[in-house]
Amino acid sequence: MIVRTGELGRIGEALRAAVGLTLRGDRVALVLGDAARRLGAEPRVTRALGTLEMLGHTIARGDAAIGRVVADADAIEVWS
Repeated sequence: MIVRTGELGRIGEALRAAVGLTLRGDRVALVLGDAARRLGAEPRVTRALGTLEMLGHTIARGDAAIGRVVADADAIEVWS
């Protein structure tokens, strides 16, 4: 999942979707693009990221990480 928006509400939706994917047993690799990364210190964003990391999923930060995650993905979902 790639999050490329800088809008907090949209980032929240993307993170809820990412956690939801884990509930059906999917492995999630999440990339917070440069725009989304600026909001990484927001408490609800931090909490969702912490949940994903605690469950053993990959969190990458910055647009430079997109290519690496895409190369290993079976499916890609982009939130912008």
